[in-house]
Amino acid sequence: MQRLEGKVAVVTGGNSSIGLATAKRLQEEGARVASSGRSKTTLDEAGKTSGTGVLAVQADVTELAAVDKLYADVSTKLGTIAVLFVNAGVPRLRRSQRLPRACTAAPSPASTCRSMKG
Repeated sequence: MQRLEGKVAVVTGGNSSIGLATAKRLQEEGARVASSGRSKTTLDEAGKTSGTGVLAVQADVTELAAVDKLYADVSTKLGTIAVLFVNAGVPRLRRSQRLPRACTAAPSPASTCRSMKG
């Protein structure tokens, strides 16, 4: 029996490079895999190399609405997500959303960051 038999795995940025290799490996381990990426073209190409059974979902995971859609699509088509490999998604924060310098400089106690964020 494969280690991930019957499990649902989601790979963001699964349309190329490390994400694509991870999606393939998870599938080899028996997982039902959903792979997301921003580009429909690269998702389609990745689907050809991944083989059958990989659900390709176009999603820009830096957008919360796209993440909600990704979750809904995967949950509806494959079931409950057991594995999440976050390989993409660096949000662009507005100046007012950035963490205070104290939170990104080491060492900084987590309590300091929580109190600075509010």
